[in-house]
Amino acid sequence: FGRSALDRTAVILDIFAQHAQTREGKLQVELAQLEYRLPRLTRMWTHLARQAGGRAGGATGGVGLRGPGETQLETDRREIGRRISLIREELDSVRAHRERHRSKRQQTELQVVAIVGYTNAGKSTLLNRLSGADIYAADQLFATLDPTTRKVNMPGGREVLFTDTVGFIQ
Repeated sequence: FGRSALDRTAVILDIFAQHAQTREGKLQVELAQLEYRLPRLTRMWTHLARQAGGRAGGATGGVGLRGPGETQLETDRREIGRRISLIREELDSVRAHRERHRSKRQQTELQVVAIVGYTNAGKSTLLNRLSGADIYAADQLFATLDPTTRKVNMPGGREVLFTDTVGFIQ
């Protein structure tokens, strides 16, 4: 059976991919997966070099000729490199948009509170209770992959912005 082993990082990235909701979150996860996969590509194509019977250039090839495994590896590297560049450009655009929103919030002179903690610590549940919001909250690791901000009316009439941050492992 063609089983493949996943290491800890690959499993975490896969969990992130399953839970990403926003455009930015999905782009960040895809970028992390591609950057993680890129240096590990070589091992995926070693079987093609072995198919050449020990002569990577084929029966008539000489020294220094490239085998089919190297060709596919180079193609994959180029394609992943192009996708990484595209994702980085898109993320820059998304971050610029988010920065404009942040600037507008700062102009309102509202106080901002960040809810920070380990993954699955109850940050989203706390924000829901404080704000009356209905953002996704679950008893599972990495349920929140995107920061969420909600306005909360404090006792005394003061308004404060609370941000549910992405949890961390260590």
